[in-house]
Amino acid sequence: MFARIKKSGRNEYLQLVENRRDNKKISQRVVATIGRMDELQANGNIETIIRSLSRFAGKNLLNISTGENSNVRATAEQTGSAQNFEGNKGNRSLEEGSRQGEELKHSIAGNAHIYKTIWESSLAGIYISQNGIFQAVSPLAVSFTGFSLKELIGKNSDSMIFPADLDNVKRNAGDMLGGKRLSPYEFRIITKQQNICWIMETVTSTIFQGKPAILGNFINITKRKIVENKLQESDNLYRAIFETTGTATIIIEDDMTISLLNSEFENMTGYRRAEWEGKKKWPEYIPEKDLVRMKKTHRLRRLDRNAAPRNFEHDLIDSGGKIRNMFLTADIIPGTKKSVVSFTDITAWKEAEQGLKNREQELQIKSLNLEELNTALRVLLKQREKDREELEEKVLTNVKEFVLPYVEKTRNGKVDEKSMAYLGILESNLKDIIAPFSRKLSSKYMNLTPKEIQIANFIKEGKNSKEIADIMNVSKSAIDVHRYRLRTKLGLNNQKANLKSHLTQYL
Repeated sequence: MFARIKKSGRNEYLQLVENRRDNKKISQRVVATIGRMDELQANGNIETIIRSLSRFAGKNLLNISTGENSNVRATAEQTGSAQNFEGNKGNRSLEEGSRQGEELKHSIAGNAHIYKTIWESSLAGIYISQNGIFQAVSPLAVSFTGFSLKELIGKNSDSMIFPADLDNVKRNAGDMLGGKRLSPYEFRIITKQQNICWIMETVTSTIFQGKPAILGNFINITKRKIVENKLQESDNLYRAIFETTGTATIIIEDDMTISLLNSEFENMTGYRRAEWEGKKKWPEYIPEKDLVRMKKTHRLRRLDRNAAPRNFEHDLIDSGGKIRNMFLTADIIPGTKKSVVSFTDITAWKEAEQGLKNREQELQIKSLNLEELNTALRVLLKQREKDREELEEKVLTNVKEFVLPYVEKTRNGKVDEKSMAYLGILESNLKDIIAPFSRKLSSKYMNLTPKEIQIANFIKEGKNSKEIADIMNVSKSAIDVHRYRLRTKLGLNNQKANLKSHLTQYL
């Protein structure tokens, strides 16, 4: 029998081991797992245990049994030659044998005290079972179950295991006893109060009262499991929100790797999770024109989250190579270097905006063209109005200058009654023709009488007072009076302005 240190997971354990022969094959059997090395070293007992076990290996075998004052007690049985206690008559004296016997007695008593202390004060619960029945249970193990020690001793060890975990527990325990499994396994037990208690356990083979037994060590991990379950619930909630937000969303690591993306991002871009998550970086889908700006923003956000813009626009290359316009919202996940980024595809809006801009430009061009056309039309209309006025003035002047004077002279001559009638009709018709022109002229100067307008026209045409008097068959002095009235009404009496020039300019 010997002691050894066995590593399981991240911990090292001190074990008591013996060699045995099965069908001429030598194998090792773990008699007992004494405890974790770090805990034994912390108590200062490791050196004493190893020295004592090494000294008496092969001579004394540790035997674990129940006692009256404790539910477990350790003693030693003699397995070596009698000469170790009685002395060798040929080689050793009686005194030397007696001294060695006393040393052995004190060493065994000391080791028994150590094992009793481990049993009662270990941070792990310990139990011994034979044929599935509890034979010994440490105080800490008792406290985990809610039962009393008396209720546990003789109780079927499987009876407390949560039914759904029973098969896994039997398989894992069998693998550990057979050397196929080294790491602890987890399962649930049902306490006396019908509460669920999570256990992490290791088992090893041992001898109890001279018969094979199982030594179990376990710790209560219920609190840890509650925390893990809450974390899992939180993670499930987070993932549900992440998936059902209705917005394309990704999680970006500090090195720009996309660690997580949702189905909306897949649908929008055509990229697949299996191709991107944990494998590719976001600059791979950014056009060259936006890349420098966005990398700078990525670094700035991790230095000062408030210094980097939360919202901005950029272009994205989808799986088909098409450029899409994006409106991005990004922020750092508190306590990490990760950022969460959501996208809104504004491609259709951008195309509509560009269409409106193009349409606006077209309208501006058409408006400018129409304005130029209107200007040209106004010029043409103004010229046409001017031409019409000139034509009207010419008609009025020609009739008054070249027609009516001769009609008047003819009437003053010797004509018969019939011709006089024709002259009256002719003069009446001519006046009807030029009447609109004369009315328009009088509208410019509403205070002029028809005769004054007639004389004004003659003056405008360059005729002097005598010529006008002969045409109108009145005296020259009468025409001079009309000329004076015209200057008065036109405000020219106190001015040296020429009446003909004034009338030519304004009439």
